[in-house]
Formats: sequence, structure tokens, C-alpha cells
Amino acid sequence: MPTQYTCPWCAGDHQSTASGSRDEPRSPATAATSSWSWNVFDWRQVCCLAGWREVKRSAEMNGLCCCTPCKPRYRRLVDSIYPRSITDGLISSNMQKLIFYAISHPEKLERIGEYLVLRMSRDLGRLRYVQVKIAVEAMDQLLQSCHSSPSLPQFSENHLKMVQKLLESNNPKMEQLATDSFVTFSNIEESSPSYHRQYDFFISKFSQMCHASYGEEPRKIRIAGLKGLRGVVWKSVTDDLHPNIWEKQHMDKIVPSILFNLQEADQIEEPTKSTMLFDGPFTDDPNREESPRTLSDRCLRELMGKASFGSLRAVMEPVLKHMDLHAHWKPPPIFAIHVFRAIIYSIQSQNSYFVIQELINHLDSMSSADAVIRIGIATVLSNIVSIAGTSIGPLLLSIFNSLLKHLRTSVDFERSEKCKDSEAEKMYQEALINAMGDFANALPDYQKVEMMMFTVGNIPNLGEKRVKQGDEFLQHVLVKTLLKVATKYRTAYLATVFTDSFLHTLIQLALVNDPQVRLGTQQIFHTLLDRHDNLSHLAHLPYVLDVSDVQLTVEKCSRADQMFMRKHIHDMTHMLYKAVILVVDDANMQQHMDAIQCTMSLLCIEVGFDETLIELFRLALALQSLALDPQQSFTADKRIALHNLVAKYMNLAAQLMANPSLCQHVQQVVACRAQRGPPGLNLLLDKEQDQVQIIGDSIEEVERVELGALTETNGMLFDRNDVADCLKAAGKDVTRLSQPFNVSASKSADQVETEEADGRSSPALPMAGIDDVSVDLSVDWTPPGSTRQSRRNTVFSVSTSNLKVNGTGLPLTVAALRQYANSPPDVVEEEKKERAHTEKVVTSLRSRAFEDQADESCARHEQGDLSRTVSRLLARNADSVRMANIGRPAKPKNIFEMNLPSAFAY
Repeated sequence: MPTQYTCPWCAGDHQSTASGSRDEPRSPATAATSSWSWNVFDWRQVCCLAGWREVKRSAEMNGLCCCTPCKPRYRRLVDSIYPRSITDGLISSNMQKLIFYAISHPEKLERIGEYLVLRMSRDLGRLRYVQVKIAVEAMDQLLQSCHSSPSLPQFSENHLKMVQKLLESNNPKMEQLATDSFVTFSNIEESSPSYHRQYDFFISKFSQMCHASYGEEPRKIRIAGLKGLRGVVWKSVTDDLHPNIWEKQHMDKIVPSILFNLQEADQIEEPTKSTMLFDGPFTDDPNREESPRTLSDRCLRELMGKASFGSLRAVMEPVLKHMDLHAHWKPPPIFAIHVFRAIIYSIQSQNSYFVIQELINHLDSMSSADAVIRIGIATVLSNIVSIAGTSIGPLLLSIFNSLLKHLRTSVDFERSEKCKDSEAEKMYQEALINAMGDFANALPDYQKVEMMMFTVGNIPNLGEKRVKQGDEFLQHVLVKTLLKVATKYRTAYLATVFTDSFLHTLIQLALVNDPQVRLGTQQIFHTLLDRHDNLSHLAHLPYVLDVSDVQLTVEKCSRADQMFMRKHIHDMTHMLYKAVILVVDDANMQQHMDAIQCTMSLLCIEVGFDETLIELFRLALALQSLALDPQQSFTADKRIALHNLVAKYMNLAAQLMANPSLCQHVQQVVACRAQRGPPGLNLLLDKEQDQVQIIGDSIEEVERVELGALTETNGMLFDRNDVADCLKAAGKDVTRLSQPFNVSASKSADQVETEEADGRSSPALPMAGIDDVSVDLSVDWTPPGSTRQSRRNTVFSVSTSNLKVNGTGLPLTVAALRQYANSPPDVVEEEKKERAHTEKVVTSLRSRAFEDQADESCARHEQGDLSRTVSRLLARNADSVRMANIGRPAKPKNIFEMNLPSAFAY
């Protein structure tokens, strides 16, 4: 049997050693010792299959018909990382040699990348996926190891070519492999910039993958697409030379892809789950596989976090367009609320107002859309406006004005014939009102006051007697808006919120024809007056035997509030009196009566100093007289409700003042009404029977007194004299209590005559000591100018036009003179005048030259001789000095005015 021939290529003599001797020619000694002879041709060498394949592969690689030893070193190193067996992976030892060679020879890095792409393309075309993965892995390791190489940009281009070829294969596994490689590339920070790199293909391809709904594993493809988009955003934002990522053509692909997975993921994964997509807990477990929903949410937040102010519009437009096309505005807009909350929380806080403005602008563009869509947009605004409220400062009134404009437009549209669904429009209006209320809740107090003033300024036609039906409905809507804003405000000082114009408008609103507007205005008073959370106890306060059971919080009234109430208490009591007259006897009558009683109770609790209490007692007695007036066309139910209102307020005020005699008088009247009055006046109907007993009487059936005969029966009404005696015994000044409570029908037209008829023109006597009427300098507030006369500037001043005066400026009547004489001077005002005079003198001494002051003094004093000047001064000041000393304590005598005893005089 002949000897078998062994080819040196198959025997392994040609294999490269550790020193890479394959590229080097053999030495003559080596050739001599080898069984192979280079000089002798042997046909068996050509016929060897292994040798032929090696020659062919080398020729294909180099484009030449050359043998393997002619290949460059970097190619031999690349070839060495591929294993002989398909089951084996990357040869790590040879990979380390390749990495060391690439780091040592950075100029070869680009060629290494080109060769890897060439081999990967050939293997991908021949479906050799194992070799493809080895090429990708080698490329990633080189990318990470050579991140500081100067040739990295050129190598990165080859890496992106490889990723692009893998993505073009339309093989799901290759696409995932390419995505992972691209994410690795996006995490590398390059030291040198790349001027010509573009990501247009990757944005389009990754966006396409995010919408995958075909194949065996669409979920994994979507996850890969989201990761790829995330990598594109990372790489583009960190590179200043690639700002084109924020262009409209790119955002129109990126943003809808993210939102599509944010809304659709759970429906594919868990079809039986409810529509609450965002209730699941958030976990950062690295071993837990991410879902498209969580990954898309993270991508959206990162995208918005990296967007600058100039790029926000490019992101917001695709978001709004996606919501329109996929009908995400329809109530309840859970998905839209989640998306915009994520946007608001992700962007910089100072740019939050831009999102609100974009939503309002979108609402403008959708003004002709269905009410359902506008309701959804308004609901989203209501949910996110509180988040952005702290950064809206400069555009506060602009945004609030836009909301008010939409509200007015909706009201006008609802009243027109074009409106087909009025209920939907009302829901839209409620959504806008809630948005404004939530908007106000995030603002500081001073801006809430501005918003209330701005809302009041938009209320139409308050001064007209006849109001159009559309304006009347708009008044109703704006009052609801004002109430919503007022509930978010916490009153500190009444003068801060109740400015003259604001209070005047509220008083006008409380007296309009629309009962709902009047009731809403009373509720606004309740919200702004209540500073100690007593409103819940006073809203529908019944007759209580012991007010301490109600658990009311009462504190002393501040001096600033006392000054405010001295100026405005008469306007508020007159408003309440007129509001009672306007109450209509219908199903809501008791609600209106309770609202008026609540306002009176809050005034008694919050600003319950002497003058306010006296005026409220005057109002209560005036309401009792109004209920008995036969000229008023009141029904019996309204008169009964009015009597009960007075009784419940008198009971509350008497117990809060801790006046036993007044409490006893109130309880006697209530008990007498319960025993002998009409059944509607029995406030003790549900109380214990022993509380109905009157002192000295026993419970027995007696004849009931008719409603019209209450004045003829003793003990059925609150007596003005008894109330005055009780208050006087407690140290209160009851002078005002005896004056009639007259209200002019045209108060704004002739205010002075109304005040004179009511007795307000006379100087109000002090209800407390000097300390109570002094100004609290810690409050930075100055009351606006008033047209009413005052005693501030002089000791005696004429405050009414109907008092005749003589030449000295004093009234002629004895009663008026006695009243002025008994009134002590205002010490605070005199101190102010003295300080002002001192400041004037000091300023003159500091600013004027001494010669000018000396000349002025000489000219002032050289008008006559000394005797004539002294006599003139004595004649002019004698009366004023005498009158000024009335009511003052005697001044201590000067030592030079004291008379010595006669024993020491000679």
C-alpha cells in the first residue's frame, strides 16, 4: 500500500506562531529541514483542498491572487479572533492582541473597522450569524477600549455602517443586536468631534421598530426601538455639533413613537387589565425586564429633560397632534394627564409656564371643536396648572385672562342657537373654573388677590338696573369663578383683600336680581371673612342652648381690622338688610337666610369689637321691624324665617359676649314664642321639654298668638330698650342703638344724605380706650381717602351740612355744643400733628440758609411793637386754648407760676 502524502498546509506548518511568523518568509535552514520543497513543483499541493481554500480566501480578501503571508498584520489579527468551530465564541486571547495592537497603532484603527465591516457583511449575506455576532462583539470591545484614540471618529463611522447593515437585514435578532451595539456606542464620550455624522436613518429605523406589530416577538422589537431612540437622544444632545435632533422632521418621528408605546404596551401584554395604566409601582431592579410602557415613560422624561427652552415647541407640537389624532382628550383624559405631568416634572421649572401657554393656545385652536375635546383639554389644564403655578409669575394675568376669555366665549356660545349640547358646555365651564381655582391655589396670596380683582373687573353691567340675559348668566359664571379662587385664599387682614373697589363690587353683586349670584356672593364673603375655620359650624347654625358645644374659635380683633370696619361696617349692614328684602319665598329661601345669618355671625366673631357689635344689633332689630312691617309684601313663611334669623343671631351674639342678662332676655323671648307663638317660631321643638318652661310658668296648652299680633303680646319680640340696658350694663356705648336704621334706595347716587339720615355724620364716640383706637404701626396699610368729614384735623369740626354755625365755627344748638364738648380730643391725631410740625421745622433748619431764616423771622415778628403783638396773640388764642383744655387733665404748674405762702412774702 503506497505511503499517504501529507500536505504542509494541512499538517500545520503554515500556522502562525505566537510571534506571527506566518507573514515572514521561511529561512533556507527551515526550508531544508522541512519535508516541503519550494523549488520542486508537486501537483498534490494544488490538489490539496485545505490549501486551495486558504489561497482563495486570501485572494478574495486582498483583491489579489496572493498567498496568506502577504496579508497585513491587522488583518491577520482580526482573522485570528474567529474560532474554527461554530459553537465556540470569540477567542479572547487573540482579541486582547487585537486591542493592544489597535491602541499601539491608532492609525490602524480605521482600517481594522473597515475590515471588520467587510467580514461582517460577507457573513451576514451568507447567514453566518455566529460570525456576525463575533464581529459586533469585537467592534464593541474596540470601541470601548479605544474611546480616547484620535482615530475614534473614523472608527465610529465604520461602526455605524455595521449597525446600519444589521438594521437593514430586517431580521429581528439582528436588529436587537444592532440596537444593543448602538446603545453601547451612545454611552461613549468622544474627545474629538465628528463634523459629518448624521442619525437620520437611525431615527427612522428605530421609530419604525417602535411601531412593530408583526413577527413572533413584536414586544422585544419595540423595546429595542425605544432603546435605540434613547441612544440617539443621548448621543445627539451631548454633541454640540448635532442640534438637528430637535428639528420638526425628527420630533415628528420620535415623539409619536414614544407615546404610542406609552399607551399601547399594557394592552398587548395584559389585555384583561383595567385602563389605569400608570398605577403600577416603579422599580429599579436591574434584573427585571423592562416593559415598553416603563421604557417609553423614561424616554419621554429624558427627552423633555434634555430639551432647552428653544426646543420645547418642537416637542410640544407632536405631543398635541398625537393627542388629537388618537382622541386622548375625551374624558376622562387619564393618558393625557399622565403625559403632561411627566412633561411638567421633567423640564426645567422656569419653563413650566410654556407648557401651560401651549395648552391654552391649543385650546384656542380647538375653540370650534366638540365640547368633549375642550373639556378634556381643560381637565388636563386643571391637573397640571398647580404644578407649574410657581413659575408662571410674569404671565399670570395673561394666562388667567385667556382662561376667562374662554369662559366668556363658552357662555356666549351656550346662549346662542348654535349650541346643540348645553350640558356639555356647562361641564366645560366647570372644568375651566376648576382650572382657575387650581391655578390660584399654587400662587402666593398677593397674586390670588390680583386674580380676584381681575375677575371682578370682568363682571359686566353691575351698575345697570336691567341686565341682558347673557350678561346675567355671565355674572353667575364669574361669581362661581371668584368663589373658586376665594376658597384658595387665606385672609390675614381684611383691608388687604377688601379694597374699596372690590368691596363695592361685591356689595353690588349681593344685590343683583339673580338669586344664585346673590347666594354666591354671600359665600364669597363667608370664605374671605372666615380666618379660623368656623364656617363649617356657622353655615347652617341652628338655635343652640350652649354655644360652647359648637366649638367656635374666637380671637381678639386686630387694630387694622377695627379701622377697616369703622369705615365699612355701615355699607355691609345695609347690604345685608337689602339682601333680606330681595330674598324670594321659594324652595331656596332658607338657604339664602342661612347665608345672611352666617355673614352676620362671621362679622360678630372675626371683627367683634364694640362698634361692630352695636351695628349688628341695630341690623338685627331692624330686620325684626322689617318682618313686622305690614307694608312689605312678605309671605308668612318669609316673616317666620326672618324672625328665626334674628333670634338665632341674638342668641349667638349674647353668648359670645358672655352677657348673662342679654342671654336671659333672648331665652325668655325664644321660650315665649315656643309656648304661645306661631308653630313656625318654635325653635325649641326638638329640645328637651324642660327648656321650654318660662320662669314662674308651667307647660300647658295655651292659645297661640297669630303672626300679625306679635307686637300686641308682651315677651314675643326682642325689646330695643331691654337690649340697650343689657349692653349698657356691660359697659357698651348704646348711643347708636337708639338711632333708626334707615336705608336709602339709591345709596350710590346720594350717599351723603343717606349717612346723615342714618346718623353716621355725627362723630362716633369711642367704644374703647385710647389704646384700642390707636393705629397699629406694624401693619403696612393706609386707608384710602374718604369724602366723609372727620374730627382728625381740629378739636371741633363741622361734619354735617345741616348744622348752622356762627362766626367762631361752633354750632349754635345747645345739644350739638354739648355733644362736641363731651367728646374728648383725638390724642393720636394731635401727636401726629406735633410730629409733623417738628419734622417740618427740622427740615427747614437743615435745608435753608441761616440768613433766609433770620430774615423771615424778623419779618414775622416786626409787625408791631411788643405790647400790641402780645395782646393780639392773647386775644386770638384765649378761646381756643380754653376749649382745648376741656376734658383734659390739669397740667402741672410751672415753678414760676406757683404762689408762695404769705409768710414768705413781703
